[in-house]
Amino acid sequence: MKTVLPYDVFMFGLTRSDYTLSSVSVAWSKEWAKTRRVFYFDRPFSIKDVKSDWNYPQFQDRKKAVLFGLNPYKKFMLGKVEVIQVTPYMSLPLNFLPEGKLYQWLNSFNNWILKKAVERVIRDFKVERYIYFNSFHPVLLPTIPASVSVQPLANIYQSLDEISQEPYIARHGIAAEALAVKACDLAIGTSTQLCARHQQDSGREVHLLANAADYDTFERAHMSDFPRPADLQKFTKPIIIYTGHYSDLRLNHQLVKAITQKFDAYEIVFVGTYVKEDLEKYGLNLIANLHFLGAKLIEELPAYLCHAKAAIIPYACNELTKGIYPLKINEYLAAGIPTVSTNFSNDISSFKEVIYLADTDEQFVDLLELALKENPAIKLEQRMRHAYENSWRARVEKLESLIEDFVQNRS
Repeated sequence: MKTVLPYDVFMFGLTRSDYTLSSVSVAWSKEWAKTRRVFYFDRPFSIKDVKSDWNYPQFQDRKKAVLFGLNPYKKFMLGKVEVIQVTPYMSLPLNFLPEGKLYQWLNSFNNWILKKAVERVIRDFKVERYIYFNSFHPVLLPTIPASVSVQPLANIYQSLDEISQEPYIARHGIAAEALAVKACDLAIGTSTQLCARHQQDSGREVHLLANAADYDTFERAHMSDFPRPADLQKFTKPIIIYTGHYSDLRLNHQLVKAITQKFDAYEIVFVGTYVKEDLEKYGLNLIANLHFLGAKLIEELPAYLCHAKAAIIPYACNELTKGIYPLKINEYLAAGIPTVSTNFSNDISSFKEVIYLADTDEQFVDLLELALKENPAIKLEQRMRHAYENSWRARVEKLESLIEDFVQNRS
């Protein structure tokens, strides 16, 4: 029988702890914080970020820590659990530089900034055992350097997306991620496509730990009678919903347009961030029954799903989406809502028993029509069971088992 190792969790990723959308690193932290002490290291604010974010409350709350290293810790509530937010010093904006000695030299300073934050936490909180989890930020402290006096039980690197298809991150991220996967103790990926590619490129095992659902939060969508959110009250037509970032790289814009035309008796609502220029480029801002409501806290999303007839994932089928296991799929299932998706990856295909899966735009429209006619109660139990099996608790327990196996084999 395995013993339960005592250790803290050091989490670091692309998204900061108060990111408004569903975030993989935040979701891991929220679940882990139920049983362990979690330190969430925010991505350092660069000089460029300081200028652009100066007036935002999220920056003002961290200003003294970013500029002077004062009060870098804040107890931060994720739902009902507490994590310790760690704000490092300000970093240098470097992505514009080409690969080369200058970039590497300056990036070593940024790595030093985060390393010092790690060392300070170890000292201030008397940390003796911890694991380090880098979530898809390979250019910055992918593993804990050997010069840190207290080494982690395991360095974990997580690949979230096909990094070559994300232009900004790809500039320095492709080479950095290849090194991170090889250098870490445990490499994990969120989709079968990512795991297969990294295994082939690195020659090592890459474990599949797909994205999951905050089951307790999203099951409330059908168990509670939520008041209609204020920005839905103006709508008199029934609602079809999408939650998450409207990405120019991921969404099938022509399919979105086709949905609005075919279902003109419905309001098509996108809840999440978007880039205004993307909407204007495709004329999406001119469609009367298409609405972009902006970002909401994850705790607010069940109220929106509660008032929708169906959920959609109208992704394009391309090299980026082949490697995506969307966070939202298990959230929709936990909410019990009928869901229609394009068949964009092997991972989404595995949901064919509990969602409507379309191979063409025309089929997507036909299946959405079926989904809207469905009585959700008929498949409710099946959908919720599937989501429960894909909960963050299940993911944490699997990773903890991998960590314990690694530590025992190393001993």
